[in-house]
Amino acid sequence: MSNQVPYVDLTEVLNAQTQQDVDRAIQNTRGAPESQGMRRIQFIDEIRGICVLAMVAFHSFFVLGSQFGVEWSTRAYEFFRPAQPAFAAIFILIAGFCARLSRDILKRGFLLTGIAAGISLITILLLPYLGFEGLRVWFGIIHLLAFSSLAFGFGRRIFDRVPALLGLILCLALFFLFAPAGQGYLGLLGFHLDLPEALYRTNTLAFLGFGTPAFEAFDHFPILPYFFVFLFGTYMGKLARNEKRGRTELDKENLPEFCYRPHSIFFGFLGRHALLTYLLHVPVFYGVVYFLQTLFSIGKP
Repeated sequence: MSNQVPYVDLTEVLNAQTQQDVDRAIQNTRGAPESQGMRRIQFIDEIRGICVLAMVAFHSFFVLGSQFGVEWSTRAYEFFRPAQPAFAAIFILIAGFCARLSRDILKRGFLLTGIAAGISLITILLLPYLGFEGLRVWFGIIHLLAFSSLAFGFGRRIFDRVPALLGLILCLALFFLFAPAGQGYLGLLGFHLDLPEALYRTNTLAFLGFGTPAFEAFDHFPILPYFFVFLFGTYMGKLARNEKRGRTELDKENLPEFCYRPHSIFFGFLGRHALLTYLLHVPVFYGVVYFLQTLFSIGKP
């Protein structure tokens, strides 16, 4: 018998709202006995934390350059711009993975829908009124996660009928098929289909991936093709899920041991609080820079 003392994540315990949440936080321990079978996947938290930090940095470069005229920040934004979709895609994939393990994905989907609506109201109506341009969010990553969570929650019985490996292949193929939809066509492995020009005359269908060439948004992740990234994550979760017991917990044999060990306290913490970090980073960063600009006259005069 191991004498290792489990480490309880006090953050989760303090944030618990019910006794079930407390029990779950205690069960999700570092160094917990293997027989417990409910260890938290620390590696997922850490990868999500890295993605959040990358997106925070990317948005901060944009705000600092576009709103405050800091030239080096604009150059940094353009330099890292090609990598931004990759970090966002990993973040979306992890969200899909966790959706497969969620006890109430519909509840989370409705919560994200409310948050997404608030983001749009603030960035489309309030910020321009205050004189801040270029920060509109019509259908950003939170909107996409809201839609994906609800679509997966309501259609789970249908998605569950697809074997995991087949689901992974289909999602991968559909992602690349619809990836060029914003450019006016569908294409995959030599297949090419031009889409009707009527889809691109207005921005009404921009949330799907069809918008005018002039369409711009601060944060934009259309359903096509990014919904298939989310679904890809759900099928990855299906592979790791303990199907024999019919639970949403992971079977310890399905993932390598290193996935359950903590490697970075900082990234793990950031990953566990990814939604809050993502929601607060722009207003907090904007407020700090505005305060510094007022004191030291950085950026725009």
